[in-house]
Amino acid sequence: MTMKKIYTAAILTLFSILILIPVYSQSVIEIEPKDETTAGFEPLPPGHGDIVLGMDIETVKSELLKDPNFNYRGEPDVSMLPNDDKQVIDCDGVLYVDRGYFQFNDDKLYLITMVLDEEYVDHYSIYAALKDKYGEPSSLDPSKTIWQDEKIRVSLERPLSIKYIDREVFQSLQEQSRAEDSIEAFMRQDFIDSF
Repeated sequence: MTMKKIYTAAILTLFSILILIPVYSQSVIEIEPKDETTAGFEPLPPGHGDIVLGMDIETVKSELLKDPNFNYRGEPDVSMLPNDDKQVIDCDGVLYVDRGYFQFNDDKLYLITMVLDEEYVDHYSIYAALKDKYGEPSSLDPSKTIWQDEKIRVSLERPLSIKYIDREVFQSLQEQSRAEDSIEAFMRQDFIDSF
């Protein structure tokens, strides 16, 4: 084989690889849950520390005052969302935690988001700790890694944050949002058709 053919083959191979890298790097890997993947691993936690999904807002406020990971200041950190039954506690974190968001629906905690400080912790260390404790993730893509069971989803995301989600409440809110979007789209079309 001549040098020109070798050079051409090398260029074509490199070009093929460069075309395929973006396709593979953006794909989501769904990992089939198997009984043996959860054997020997802990069940997913319903929250972080003493703050767990399903708590009422007053209990979470009380726990935040005691939690060394958060600098909860009381009522100034509590916000009402436009819908009366939704509230958010947004507070500063301490050292490893940059911020904490605690979202409520019908006075029950359904979503905990901890934005971690990348100056002190890194994505891989958190990923490795979660994998060692809870086994292989259910889903993996460049922006997030998910562990879930029937009730709880734990999501490690980029930029570095971790979420604890009550799947039942979250899915219910998503369905409600889709229904509201459908009604709004119908009303919009009805208005347009009136001309």
